[in-house]
Amino acid sequence: MGSKNGIAVELISRLPDGKRFVDLFGGGFAMSHCALLSNKYNQVLYNEYNPLLPKLIRKAINGEYNYDRFKPKFITRKEFNNLKDKDGYVKYIWSFSNQGDTYLFGADIEKNKESIHNWVVFNIKDEFMKTYFSDIDKYIKTKDIKKRRLLFRRYVEILRKKLKISKEFARTQHLERLERLQTLEQLQQLEQLERLAIVQGDYKDYEYKDGDVVYCDPPYEDTAKYNNNTSFNHKEFYDWVASRPYQVYFSSYNNISDKRFKMVWAKGKRNLMAGATKNHKYECLYTNK
Repeated sequence: MGSKNGIAVELISRLPDGKRFVDLFGGGFAMSHCALLSNKYNQVLYNEYNPLLPKLIRKAINGEYNYDRFKPKFITRKEFNNLKDKDGYVKYIWSFSNQGDTYLFGADIEKNKESIHNWVVFNIKDEFMKTYFSDIDKYIKTKDIKKRRLLFRRYVEILRKKLKISKEFARTQHLERLERLQTLEQLQQLEQLERLAIVQGDYKDYEYKDGDVVYCDPPYEDTAKYNNNTSFNHKEFYDWVASRPYQVYFSSYNNISDKRFKMVWAKGKRNLMAGATKNHKYECLYTNK
């Protein structure tokens, strides 16, 4: 929720040049990742208040989620609830919409998801797989997890059309968490990591350095909690931004309550959490100068 993956390139292009890109609400690493790839800045500082996320990003960059060394076991609902406040991988890869609170799958499809996961990752064919996908080994012979996932989804779609299986059944075959894991794996491909600093802390503890381009992506008003379901203090944040003697840029929607800031960029964005509805908001970039 709130991912900047879709607009990170545009946002980075709108921000000024500088010596260091400072990502004070680093979250899922989208903006820092884009800043590194852009080569627009000599250094990138990723800061995140939630201690689980910096650990997750470091492990991903170190290659700990590469399929050559990491064969992901299926995380059950019980394991998720036991581990979500301790393990960033469990909390964000195995939660609904990556929010970290609710388990990814409904109770009615959890066992089917586990069966499919275990076939894709470990080539284990249980009774569910034998019953509904008895001939799958004839069509998918590769041992590569990425290829098995993609081929399996294609196989299910063909099967659904051929046998007129309901879309609801086909939905149970999607492998969302393996797609998310692939994104983590790709972070290992980052080069020139001496340009990157990863820290955990509060945005208010940041100390400005000459040449910094400061960017914030706080929780948007009326959209989400901050961390561990605690409310984010928007008034305190706006006062902090307004009082800075240096320029600060921050993202939000077009309905912020504080009118002290200048909007420098806006783009219509479909709310992905709203499903197929025509729910559009403007993603905006503001500054205090």
